[in-house]
Amino acid sequence: MTRLIRTPAFATGALLMAGAANLFAQQPPPEVIYVDGNIYTLDPARPRAEALGVAGDRIVAVGSNAEVRKLVQPRTKICDLGGRTVLPGLIDAHCHVASLGSFGLGRIDLSEARSYKDLVAAVAARVKEAQPGEWIVGGRWDHENWPGRKLPTHHKLSEVSPNNPVWLTRVDGHAGLANAAAMKLAGITRDTPDPAGGEIIRDDGGDPTGIFVDNAEGLIARRVEAGVTDTAALILKAQQMCLSVGLTGVHDAGVAPAEIAVYHELADSGRLKLRVYAMVAAHAAIGYFKEHGKLIGDRLTVRSAKLYVDGALGSRGAWLLEPYSDRPTDADGNPYTGLAVGRPEFIRMVAEDALLNGYQVCTHAIGDRGNRETLNAYALALSRHPRQDHRFRVEHAQVLSLEDIPRFAKLEVIPSMQPTHCTSDMRWVYARVGERRAAGAYAWAKLLRTGVRIPAGSDFPVESHNPFFGIYASVTRQNHAGEPSGGWQPEDRMSRAEALRAFTLDASYAAFEESQKGSLEVGKLADFIVIDRDIMTCEPRAILETKVLQTIIGGETVYRRSGTP
Repeated sequence: MTRLIRTPAFATGALLMAGAANLFAQQPPPEVIYVDGNIYTLDPARPRAEALGVAGDRIVAVGSNAEVRKLVQPRTKICDLGGRTVLPGLIDAHCHVASLGSFGLGRIDLSEARSYKDLVAAVAARVKEAQPGEWIVGGRWDHENWPGRKLPTHHKLSEVSPNNPVWLTRVDGHAGLANAAAMKLAGITRDTPDPAGGEIIRDDGGDPTGIFVDNAEGLIARRVEAGVTDTAALILKAQQMCLSVGLTGVHDAGVAPAEIAVYHELADSGRLKLRVYAMVAAHAAIGYFKEHGKLIGDRLTVRSAKLYVDGALGSRGAWLLEPYSDRPTDADGNPYTGLAVGRPEFIRMVAEDALLNGYQVCTHAIGDRGNRETLNAYALALSRHPRQDHRFRVEHAQVLSLEDIPRFAKLEVIPSMQPTHCTSDMRWVYARVGERRAAGAYAWAKLLRTGVRIPAGSDFPVESHNPFFGIYASVTRQNHAGEPSGGWQPEDRMSRAEALRAFTLDASYAAFEESQKGSLEVGKLADFIVIDRDIMTCEPRAILETKVLQTIIGGETVYRRSGTP
């Protein structure tokens, strides 16, 4: 089919016009048509268009202005896009919805803290507003942004909050800082042992510093009594934030059954506008699917499980094949290679159950050993219970041994990756693993060349929920200041087309939904956004400034930027 370009005349031909007319004739007449747009469809047969028609929640026409205007009926509403760019609705393939909402509703956001002093000051300000004994919670601090780049200790924090327990999670969510009051409530002493898959960081005298890594976080977190406990309010706040940046769908990674019940209520009441693909938290997955089976719905789908094999690279919990370059030994002098947060045997067991019962497994793996162990577990499960189109996923796949990269395609495993992790982490990746191992870090192009699809996400609130930041990171491998020149390990950049696919069609594929969404084609859901610039042709840095003018889900305008006609 002829490629459409925005010119007064389209080279369509009589046969093309007849074929389009026949296709449109099979659809109901459009209730709304959008004309004079710069539309990227992601349909290989017709990648560009000027207009589209919508009836109900579906697209019923895509083509030139002339083609689609022929379908106008007396009651058809016509919306003139004025040449603005239209994209399929963007999908975040890995995020944490309620957690984002908690920051939107007042949890202390420490992402702008540029020193431990800033962190302490933010808590001291909150203490002045709190009642004695009230928990103070926050997160998103990153010691890699601070002078000296050392993990903090609780002492100064405890001084400003003697009567309030405090729990502040690191930006990656895989470490947290507790004050003395919180540790006392949790019964933490110098004699408290490290739990399996976790570490209590201690000073030279053996006393806890206040830092709890991976599975050790639960020692504090299970005691936290947060001020905001209304899960529906958290989800609705996050939804508002997502719609304003052009997200029409999200993959919520690691949702407890109680939270799924809230999603059900919101969907049934019509308040859930986002399309949510929920991954059941690991500990509950087998029982949940045994009791409930799969749910494939309009706004809520539950057909996957979220597991963990290791921690995060920033907090040195990612499981590596060789010791960390900047922490080669642990406190006892043994080689330190990170933390096995989950057992490979458990991953294999859940994977086998999933293959027998038809749900998907998505496993968090960041370090090269974590990824290898996950692939090994999947391979063993698949050898015992072969299943076509299983679409098992590895979430993050951040540091890979080069020899493991082809295994994703061989096993038909999907690497679900977050582009902004690369541009946040690139400052210290060489320090953690050295340049040799970093050759397999955030290796998008290497993976794509093997034939796999990469669904893209943000891991929000670890990173910003703005998907245009992810698209920019994908195509530049630079931070917002344009550094480093030429990009970090630029050989692994994505093209703009690949980046857009990652946030649309490939994210849809990772959820078994590519026949329903991800591109603008007749018969698919009418999920699309209108933006203020052409991100496929503008200067790369301009992608960061993209404004969403309108977000449409199922034909309904669910967000309109103030001042947009």
